This record gives sequence, structure tokens and C-alpha cells, in this order.
Amino acid sequence: MPNTQPSKTDVVASLAAAADSVRQAYLAAQAANPAADLSKLYKAEMAAEAIWSTAEEKALKADPAVAKAKADLDAATQDIRNNLGTLKDIAQWVQLLDGLVNLATSVGKFFV
Repeated sequence: MPNTQPSKTDVVASLAAAADSVRQAYLAAQAANPAADLSKLYKAEMAAEAIWSTAEEKALKADPAVAKAKADLDAATQDIRNNLGTLKDIAQWVQLLDGLVNLATSVGKFFV
């Protein structure tokens, strides 16, 4: 039976993609709403960046749940990227980015 466990590089790449999508959402919100309070979006951006940065330096545990967590993170990341052009309601985007950061946190836990 082949090992379907994602590599450390694969997981770090997923975390980096998630951090980038949160950054892109923050930048899109800034462009669409220059006077809005974007502090919650900025907090999500910093959290996603920290998870990715921490994971870069650590090893991946051989935990079978990592493949599902990575797949969920990739799906959430793609969903945010697909919807960047629809960014209007800041509160909705805070909720979406919080969900993505929570997924990234779960994936980041696979690193020790």
C-alpha cells in the first residue's frame, strides 16, 4: 500500500498558500474599503503568517489526519482566492478568514 501521507514540503506549501490568500483578502479589502476598520482582517493575516513561519522550521509528525487537514486547508484557501472579487461585506470576510486561520492552526499542530 503506497504512503499517501503528504510530505513536510507539501504541508508547508499549503500553509504558505493559505497565508498568501489571507494577505490577498486583506489587500482586496483595503482597496475596496479604504476607510474601513480592517484590524480583524489584519489580525487574521498575521496569524496565518505566523503559523506558516513556525511550520517552516519544524518537522511533520506521521499522523494520518494530516492528509485530511491539508485537503481541508487547500479547499478553504482556494475558496477564498475564488471569491476575492466579491469582497464587500467585511464581517463576512472576517468570518471566512478566521475559518481559514483555524484550519491553518490545525494543520500547524502537525509540526513539533
